[in-house]
Formats: sequence, structure tokens, C-alpha cells
Amino acid sequence: MAQVYRPSRAGKHKAKQAAIQRDVKVSALDHQGRGVVRDTRGVRFVSGALSNEVIDFQPQGKWQGELVKIKEPAAERVSAPCPYYQDCGGCDLQHLELAAQRQHKQQVVSELFAKFAEHQIANWESPLTADAWRYRRRLRLACHWDGKRRRLKLGLRQASSKAIVEINDCLISDEALTRLLAPLRDLLAQLALVSQLGHVELIATNVVSVVLRLHHMPAAADLGRLTNFAQQHQVHFWLQSDGAAPQPLDPQQGMPSYTSWLTELSFQPGDFLQAHGQLSVALVKQALHWLDPQAQDKVLELYAGSGNFSLPMAKQGAQVTAIEGVQSMVDRLLQNAHQHGLDISAFQADLSQDWQHYDWAHTEFNKVLLDPARAGAAHAIKEVCARQPQRVIYVSCAPDTLARDAKILLAAGYRLERAQIVDMFPQTHHIECLTWFEREA
Repeated sequence: MAQVYRPSRAGKHKAKQAAIQRDVKVSALDHQGRGVVRDTRGVRFVSGALSNEVIDFQPQGKWQGELVKIKEPAAERVSAPCPYYQDCGGCDLQHLELAAQRQHKQQVVSELFAKFAEHQIANWESPLTADAWRYRRRLRLACHWDGKRRRLKLGLRQASSKAIVEINDCLISDEALTRLLAPLRDLLAQLALVSQLGHVELIATNVVSVVLRLHHMPAAADLGRLTNFAQQHQVHFWLQSDGAAPQPLDPQQGMPSYTSWLTELSFQPGDFLQAHGQLSVALVKQALHWLDPQAQDKVLELYAGSGNFSLPMAKQGAQVTAIEGVQSMVDRLLQNAHQHGLDISAFQADLSQDWQHYDWAHTEFNKVLLDPARAGAAHAIKEVCARQPQRVIYVSCAPDTLARDAKILLAAGYRLERAQIVDMFPQTHHIECLTWFEREA
């Protein structure tokens, strides 16, 4: 057989690698917290690099770069304390001093408003802050069962990869969650259900809840082991099979609850829950301080969830109409309102569609509060503007879509009264922002 030379895969890979760029000055941080380097060859984004640093980096793909060496570190650089920081895809700003993180996030919002809303923010409130470590009350874990080796990987996804970084701790997560990692890994590896386990979510509120995402419900032997573990570690298990809502392992265990401002709310794992418990309460308090709900006010709340803002508003005497896209959360909101003796109107609706066929949409509202997901409220904000409420409080976890929607408000005759960063996600580039819009006279 003829033998033909073919270069090895390793050789081909090396041939395609671009040369390391040396002694490059980082000009800025982008909106995802990556260092921006510019030269005659274009722009590259380098994770882990900070503004004004001099670095060596390896170009990758069309726009990315991998940090190779820091030649001149920035004054704001700190040592990341997490042992998994180089691999884990979760926190990405641990190397930036905390005050600088917050300053960067405010600058990001300012830049996005200038770009997408064509507006300069004049009235910034000081950032709303709380604990920067051990704050996270939700921890979602990826898992992979190696049947041949009889070994379970349980951890967090690697940056830009599906690979799993096995962890024994997470410095931004509540210790009530992290101390479960080792015993839970041992338990799951012994269960027959381990081969069909999708992911695991840990939630710390008034109790610790453990949600197991499964393809099928467990057999009796597994249920017995889960029950014993739950009793030993004082946790509540919830089992979620394909396409269904999570179900409690023990029907007698009751619903978990969390604290909002002025009230306690029941929820079910799978419902939306802010990751930072302290700042969730502070955010509601500040938003309602700006909204100033009074007995004569008719408030429309959009993307209401299970009542995090709704119940505190109603407790202050306002007439609240709460709209949510998920029917189960509407039901939970109404249950919470009933438990507190509050009269709240709540409805399920697709806010991205025309509102004309909804009866509630034909009521006059003088104030609006909305807290959409990352996609923002592109259609809903137009419907809001058409109704001309006096005041709009917009809570956002995505400053780009906030700026896009703000442009619509500004064009409709609203002024941006105040803006504030809420540092809901310390050590990461993710940004929560609170804004107050007032209709011009």
C-alpha cells in the first residue's frame, strides 16, 4: 500500500495558530468585562485583561484573544481568591477590585444609553450594594455520569465550553449550599437515577431546596435514599421530570418562602428568584421609594413573577394590577396575596403581543413598574407609552435592552429622573439597573 505523508493534527493546529502579540496596551473594558486591544489589524477582546494594562495575548478566531502574560498590571487588579477561577465560567471579574467593578458597571450603562438611547444620564444615585461574597442563594450544577468508571462529575461549566469543572466550594454562594456539595455528590453517585440526571439546582431561602432534573421519576429504592438524606441534612428535595413542574419528594414538606420588603412570599423551585437575597429586598425598597405608591394610585406591574414587588406595593395602599407570562406564577402571586389579606388583580398575558384583547389593558394607570427578563420589553414599552402613565420605574438585568427601551420612553415625552446600579452580581460582569422615568408636563 502506498504511503502518503499527511501532517499530524497537532502540526496543522500549530500552523494555524497566530503569533503571540506582545507588549500590547489594553485600551478599555468592554460591556462583558473583557479587555479591549486595538491596533492596525483591528480589535480583539481579551478575557482577564484590564484597562491600561500591558499584556501578551494569543489571537483566537476573528475577535477573541487569550491572555498569555500581564507585563504591567493595572492598579485595580487584585488576586482572584477562587481556586477554580481560571477554568470556571461563572465569575469573570474577581481580578478587578470591587469598587472598580461597580464603577465599570455604571460606565457600561452610561455608554449604552449614549449609544442606543442617544441620551446622557445626568442623575446617578450611588450604587446599591451588599455582600460581595457568599451572597448567591441559587447554585445550578451541571453533571455527567461516566458509566464505565462509575464516577459522577458535579460542578460548573467551564468558560466557553460544555466541560464541567468539579468544585468543592463556590465563594460567591451561600455556605448552606456549598457544604452540601460533597455529600450530595456521594449520594447521587449511589443512585440508579444518576445515569439520567440532567442538572441539579440548590436554593437557600427559609429552607435549602435541592432540585433534581430527571428524565423519569425515581424508583422506590432511590426515593428511600433521598428521603434519608433529606432528613439527615435538613433539605427539601424537588423532582422535575421532562416538561413538568418540580414536585416535592415529600408532599408534606410545604412550599419554601423568601423575604421581600415588608413581606414573606411563598414560591416553588423553578419560579424566578433573584440570586442575591439582601439586594433583592433593597431593590424592592428603593424601587417603591421612587414609585411612591399611594392609596389613590392605580399601578400596572409587568413581569410580576410571584409578587416580589406586587405585595409590598399593595401593602402601601396602591391598587395593583400585576401581569405575568407564566400562569403558575400568577397563581402563586394570588395565593401570596390571599395569605396576606391583600386585594391584587393578577393576570397571565403575553406582553410581547397586542394588548387590545386584554380587559385589564383598558384600565387607566397612573404608574407602571416593570422588571422584564434580559430580552427587555420592546413591545410592552410601546403599549405603556400609549397609555401615558405619569411615572415608570424600570428594573433591568440587561442594560442594552434597557437603553433600547429607554429611547422609546424618551421619544414619548418622558425624562430620565434617576438611575442607579444595583450590584446584584458582584465578581461578574452582569449588571442590574434601576431607572425612574417621569412624564413631562
